[in-house]
Amino acid sequence: MPNNLASKNSILSDLEHLVEGEVSTTEEDLAAVSKDFGGMIQKRPQVVVRPQSSLDVANAVKYAAAQGLIISSKAAGHSCSGQSLNQDGILLDMRTLNQIHEFCLDDLWFKVDSGTTWRKIVDASLPQGVVPPVLTNNFDVTIGGTHSAGGLGQNSFLYGSQADNCLGLEVVTATGELVWCTPEENSELFNHVLCGYGQFGIMTKIQHRLKRYRPFTRTYFLRYDDLDALLQDERLLVSEKRADGLLTLFSPCVLGASRAGGNGFKPLIQWFYRMQLTVETDSPDDVNEEKLLSDLKFARHVHTEDLNFDKFVQPIAEVPHPVGEANPWLDVFLPASVAQEFIEIALERIPTFVDFRSTPVGGFCLASNSIKMPMFPMPSEEFVIGFGMYPTVPKPRLQPVAEQLNRLTELAFEMGAKRYMGSWLELDLPGWRHQFGEYWGQVNEMKQKYDPQGILSPGFFQYEEAALSRQQAQPLGEAVAEPQTTVA
Repeated sequence: MPNNLASKNSILSDLEHLVEGEVSTTEEDLAAVSKDFGGMIQKRPQVVVRPQSSLDVANAVKYAAAQGLIISSKAAGHSCSGQSLNQDGILLDMRTLNQIHEFCLDDLWFKVDSGTTWRKIVDASLPQGVVPPVLTNNFDVTIGGTHSAGGLGQNSFLYGSQADNCLGLEVVTATGELVWCTPEENSELFNHVLCGYGQFGIMTKIQHRLKRYRPFTRTYFLRYDDLDALLQDERLLVSEKRADGLLTLFSPCVLGASRAGGNGFKPLIQWFYRMQLTVETDSPDDVNEEKLLSDLKFARHVHTEDLNFDKFVQPIAEVPHPVGEANPWLDVFLPASVAQEFIEIALERIPTFVDFRSTPVGGFCLASNSIKMPMFPMPSEEFVIGFGMYPTVPKPRLQPVAEQLNRLTELAFEMGAKRYMGSWLELDLPGWRHQFGEYWGQVNEMKQKYDPQGILSPGFFQYEEAALSRQQAQPLGEAVAEPQTTVA
């Protein structure tokens, strides 16, 4: 447990004199920041700070370091494994830092506070004929949150993650210093705060790329009966840069039930695969459909959809979060050479532990050369297939579901895959070593260098004992491994 040198009341009083924003210890406010989208991990801070400026964040961090308190930042909290939560420390609710500061149309960039939602950014950019290069399917999360995780969209095979499109960061370090970082200035901190889940510093402002968009999109809905054909076509489309967006959804069809084996009925399932292939265009009439589709191996061209670009980029549907249920979501980055084998195994297992009829399952494409952030581990192959399954389960069913998801993670690791760390992740130390591979030693060195007291977002990453030696010499020696509550 952290070595707290101040009582809860004195922390509240001290912070009220140090920051201009709101400081709260009410039960309602603490409960509101004690869980995230996953609904599985619960941690309760002592104090919530709603900063009004970067200086508020810096002062809160300085105070935490001086008083022996852990500190983390949280906004929309869309992670699944409690990445932004903390136990008995200070939690910075970054949603109050939500101002757009500048749009530079000549050089194609914008600068905003890290608590600004993507919805606010998109609403401001679309009327000006520009848009961030990569958008996820949830606009109500914040730019700081997705830059901490990576942030992927259906065109990430072209533009990388959202973090790859970051041009500059204002960061509060673990000593409370405000530092501006770019790929050239304070580049080491820049490269580790991005996709770093708050382990090395807290983002307060972000400068990000824009791109000009074409006014129309055309999307082809293509059904595949054969997974190998789908994966071959995805590789072709990505390598030739024919598409501006690719998304795959897997649909189960129950063809009957077998009574063989003596264990009751086993559903006989045929999986079908729907590719959504999108191109941006100045006019739908400009699309050369013959050139685009003629050599693809789909079974059926189901539908063609023409949309204005500003309608196309809007999220398709809101993600529900029923009370009393958990979201143990899983995203895996697979080397293309093993993608078919892994996906077929996963699809065989899914009906045994979740309701396969209501669990979205799908895929996406990545190119290793478009993902440049060192804290975003990728398989070694050039072409990467993303596989995701997104169950919502009653909490009493969570443990067996989590066990099966962990087995899929172990299988993926054996096949050279990596995990997306914003989804459900329950890694032991060998798992973290595999996740980062040869870069794991550097991750430990950066934690030692930029957070020697271990006050920033403890409890998600596990580090090597040697990397914690300097932290253990500090008053916060036990803060890195503070307890967490799993709600099952």
